Amino acid sequence: MNSNTNHHAILDITRIAINLKQAVIGHTIDYHGTVTSTMQIAHQLATDPATRSGTVVVAEEQTAGLGRLQRQWHAPMAQALLVSLILKQEHLPINLAHLPMMAGAAAVRAIVSLAPELTADIGLKWPNDIVLGEDLAHARKVGGVLIETAFVRDQVDYAIVGIGINVNQAADALPEVPANAPPPTSLRLEMGRMLDRTALLVALCQAWEELITPQATPHDIYHEWRSLLLTLGQPVTVITHGENERSFTGVAVDVTTDGALIVVDDAGHSHLLDAGDVSTRLP
Repeated sequence: MNSNTNHHAILDITRIAINLKQAVIGHTIDYHGTVTSTMQIAHQLATDPATRSGTVVVAEEQTAGLGRLQRQWHAPMAQALLVSLILKQEHLPINLAHLPMMAGAAAVRAIVSLAPELTADIGLKWPNDIVLGEDLAHARKVGGVLIETAFVRDQVDYAIVGIGINVNQAADALPEVPANAPPPTSLRLEMGRMLDRTALLVALCQAWEELITPQATPHDIYHEWRSLLLTLGQPVTVITHGENERSFTGVAVDVTTDGALIVVDDAGHSHLLDAGDVSTRLP
């Protein structure tokens, strides 16, 4: 297929099925054209005992996709990769805090496998943005991760991992982002060429599968994720959400094995920040 003649080819589900037939992740692809949100569909499927862990919901277009803190994530037809992965007990990490780490690492691995020229520039902005740039001040957001877990009687029933990647959008088709967030970009804009979204989806499923093998220890996953974080060592402004919203400035010095960010404020006090309660940005 000549990518120049067909800018926005839909996903080749047959090729995906052939590549992932024996796979643990992606053996079943629930494919849609236009949906409000792949997350909603994945939740509906996940509650059915017949739905196998490793099932992937994918759509060409999302009209009401959500990012963190209920932010909208819009994507035009056949230009982004919009995936929600259903994970049941047998494929969940012992520590659920490792799910976002695995999602970030899998997305980066998949992108780099198709676009090795981005290796030096790709990273993560804590807690869940996939970004490109030599440092946080110059970071451009190319994707995001959203994880939702469902519990039954204090036990995790399943988790849905949502991953959105801006692949072939032109500048005018990118999602809007909050003023303080990294500006959006797409892989196409960064590389000056179109990328095969079908190959990217296959690579994403294969990367995730590598991360759930016994060889990928929690220690290894944490360190891979930590090494990708552009946030560390950077000055940040922290805005805590919830009942007593407040903000302070400091430096992001490290992350815990549970994924919490350690920020030392300007007075020298250390704060342990949970992803759900905080936004970080450059001062």
